[in-house]
Parts: sequence; C-alpha cells; structure tokens
Amino acid sequence: MAETTRDVLRATLAEVAFPATKNDLLDAAIRKGDPTAVQALREIARAEYADLDEVFRAVTLGEGGS
Repeated sequence: MAETTRDVLRATLAEVAFPATKNDLLDAAIRKGDPTAVQALREIARAEYADLDEVFRAVTLGEGGS
C-alpha cells in the first residue's frame, strides 16, 4: 500500500478544481511528477471527491502525514 503525506498531496493537487474525479487527481499528480502521490492516488476508489479533505480520507497517509 502506497503512502504519501498531506503536505505532498496539498502541493500536488493545488491546482485541481473540486469536485474532482480520481482521474482528475491522477492527471494532476502525474503532471507534478510526484511518484508517491501518483501511487497513493492510484489506490483510491473511482469516485468524485468534493474537496481535499475527502482525498485525505481516501489515501493512506504516512507517519509524516501533517
């Protein structure tokens, strides 16, 4: 199971307009080039996410998940 942190996701998804689909989130992570965010987002359910807090709840956050 891939892990990332809130800080990484916040930076990686800063330009995403919510609500956003899993594919929208993955596209943004791929453009930013963060492999940990890409892997963590690949593991979330195919859904529409209303905001970043929903994404945080869906991914596996690592120890430094601030």
